[in-house]
Amino acid sequence: MRLPAAGTLPALRRYLALTQTQLATLLGTTRGALAQAEAGTRFLTVEARDALSALLAALPLATRQALAGDAGEAPPPQVPAPPAPLPRPLARRRHLATRELERVLAALAPLEARRLASAARLALLAAPACPPALARDGPFAAQARLWAGPAAEAARRLLLARAAGLRAELAALAAPAGEAE
Repeated sequence: MRLPAAGTLPALRRYLALTQTQLATLLGTTRGALAQAEAGTRFLTVEARDALSALLAALPLATRQALAGDAGEAPPPQVPAPPAPLPRPLARRRHLATRELERVLAALAPLEARRLASAARLALLAAPACPPALARDGPFAAQARLWAGPAAEAARRLLLARAAGLRAELAALAAPAGEAE
């Protein structure tokens, strides 16, 4: 397995929702050394590279490839562009609904990221090639279970329902007066 590019380290951290300190601990190095490796100003030690290779080997091939090609943060969700001018009360409501949708989507983004990171963490722990240091890390799994737990799922579903309602309201406000009914 070839060594990952420097951009793989931050991508892996985002994918598993780890801090630099947490990933450094899993790799058996310091946070400073990991930060320098992420910046491309220093190589990881042989031991840390071996631990990283083992960690990456436990991930599915498609995930490893996606991490290697990760160019940064995903673009934020798009809010519909405002349609033609409306009477003042409807225009005000559209403005308020648009702002509320932005807030809901902003609150939903970290929940979705944690949900995906949770699934990735649990799959990694279940993999036969899971590194022993990771398998012994109790908080790693506990946090993953919390992020996928009933409270997190309820909050996520409520935000999804709110976003769907706001999108429907915005669609109705965008429709010509005769079609909105």
